[in-house]
Amino acid sequence: MRSYRINDLADLVALAGNWEISRWTGTIPHPYTETDGLDWIAKVQENHATGRPSRFAIALKQTDRLIGGVGLDGSTGDGSEEPALGYWLGQPYWGNGYAREAAAAIINYGFRVLSLETIRAHTDPGNAASQKVLLACGLKRIGEIELLQPTHSGERHAPLFRILRHEP
Repeated sequence: MRSYRINDLADLVALAGNWEISRWTGTIPHPYTETDGLDWIAKVQENHATGRPSRFAIALKQTDRLIGGVGLDGSTGDGSEEPALGYWLGQPYWGNGYAREAAAAIINYGFRVLSLETIRAHTDPGNAASQKVLLACGLKRIGEIELLQPTHSGERHAPLFRILRHEP
């Protein structure tokens, strides 16, 4: 995990602009333009300048090439103030364990560095792969929320997951 860089722009636009990525979200625009990418890179770089960043690029260790994104200030879906885990991974990189690795790393970062007490996440109800990642990282399904903004696939309700810093 690292900050986004301006030289990530082409990969960011190509990967995040894929309908197979944005369809599961309500927050990644489709189509995803260079302007969207530049705005996002600037927002993340500003977040990193605070010294306590909560948004990161996911990059391959071997090449440092952008393959996705992860953060702890994602949309809560229902307006909650609780810290929300959000992530996306470019379709060519699915099935390699990268999403699980990034989600586990950001959860650890949230608890150890940011001193969060709880982290939540929600997914499109049809996104079984993302739900599997959350469960593998220790989050538990605790119910369902009504989304303030539907996902691009039109879903208005979503399963809610949560992990506590100190599980009972």
